[in-house]
Amino acid sequence: MIQNLALLAKWWWRFSNDKDSLWVKVIRGKYNLDQRCWLPHLPNSGQVTTIWRDICSIGNASSGIGAIIQAGFKVQVGSGQETLFWDHIWLGEVALKEVYPRLFRISTQKEQVISVVKEGAGDGCWNLSFGRQLYDWEDLQKVELQQRLQSVALDSSKKDALQWIWSTDKSFSVKSVYDNWEQLVQVKNEVLGSLWKNLSPLKVEIFSWMAIQGRVATRSLLVSTNMLEEGPLSKCPFCITFEETPKHLFLHCKFSWNTWSLIVVWWQMLWVCPPSLADLAKWWFDNRFRSLERHIWEVTFFATLWSLWLARNDLVFNNVSRSASEVGDQIKTRVAMWMKAKFEIKVYSVEDFKCFLGGIRKLKL
Repeated sequence: MIQNLALLAKWWWRFSNDKDSLWVKVIRGKYNLDQRCWLPHLPNSGQVTTIWRDICSIGNASSGIGAIIQAGFKVQVGSGQETLFWDHIWLGEVALKEVYPRLFRISTQKEQVISVVKEGAGDGCWNLSFGRQLYDWEDLQKVELQQRLQSVALDSSKKDALQWIWSTDKSFSVKSVYDNWEQLVQVKNEVLGSLWKNLSPLKVEIFSWMAIQGRVATRSLLVSTNMLEEGPLSKCPFCITFEETPKHLFLHCKFSWNTWSLIVVWWQMLWVCPPSLADLAKWWFDNRFRSLERHIWEVTFFATLWSLWLARNDLVFNNVSRSASEVGDQIKTRVAMWMKAKFEIKVYSVEDFKCFLGGIRKLKL
């Protein structure tokens, strides 16, 4: 199966590098695909052949292979005339619209290529345009984005080109896909093996195990199994902007990112949002805490995933919307209740856990 997916991924490479080939022109014409798209994708409407659907859907494949393929293709910017500023992956590991969803939502340049956004700006500056005046926290994001863009220099003599980052020569190969998948499996097996802690309810640990593998029933999974049509109903219910994949729902959505950040601050720590749930779990469980502190830290991971899922379901099925701070409070409550039930910590109340974690975590069992 893995080798078949890797072979199909080769068509992604050919689609971007054989733009003048007859078959590419036929596909673009048949499905009315944007000439600026680098990778194959399904049309917004109409019938699609089985083979083209299979080629387009490999990015959603399970077992981690889909993530490897999606992350492997990155645009090397030259003139910036063929690469969309917000939509394409060219600065970092994900598209800018996923890193800065709020700025993307209010941008007036959603369909603009990089060269247009840069046009007329001085060295290190970019002409970012928005539909309204930014709030203070949005302005901070804009400053952060501008700082990231300072290192970008366009070269009008070079064309933009798609690269395969998993090979030293930046060219696609089936072997590089398989090698990276083997490394991922090794890391994921280590991570998945570390989940069975018997600290939270069994169903929560099973759910977390499935979420890390991308096997929970998010809307992207329902689309891939033809149980839901791709479109507005397949978007994340929190942000209503991006596809609801497990990685987006539990990690990269602004709502989820804010929730994780609140919990990390509760622990008086700092963090950097990782590229995947497996990476987050690896960082979370490779901690140096001891005794009760370690147990509380680890159960916090389970409580956060579970609380985000319940908040998502409340919104989808009951139309009940919660803020990140409300979900954060639910996470703290679950951590306290699960720890009190596990270790019979009767002296401290749930509120004590929520308000005085710094002291309780230093206790010895």
